[in-house]
Amino acid sequence: MKRYLYFADGNGANATNESYTANADNVSSVQPISVTTTAIYVSQTEDIEDKIILTHDDTSATSGHRSREIAIAVAEACNAGPHTNGVVDMVDLDNLNYFGNLTFVTGVEVQRGSTVQ
Repeated sequence: MKRYLYFADGNGANATNESYTANADNVSSVQPISVTTTAIYVSQTEDIEDKIILTHDDTSATSGHRSREIAIAVAEACNAGPHTNGVVDMVDLDNLNYFGNLTFVTGVEVQRGSTVQ
């Protein structure tokens, strides 16, 4: 069964870029952007990718950057076992649903169609 990762920014998921469903097979990387943001990249074509930016607290001085925890959660969700309907709520700020321990995420921003660098 294919797996999909769902994100919603808390604005009702009723307009462009307020929610995003990623094919788990297309997740290409998780990278820190700043001490309070981490990006999840999703390939659409060889040259185009979407970016989901998660905002979170700054733990870099104490326990390290949150990007590691986010990468672990993404990997676990992409490989979710047979007890899923195919869609995994990663961070749904509309319904306050979080995968694993991602409750530290306070913001979701969707950027579609960036050129791969």
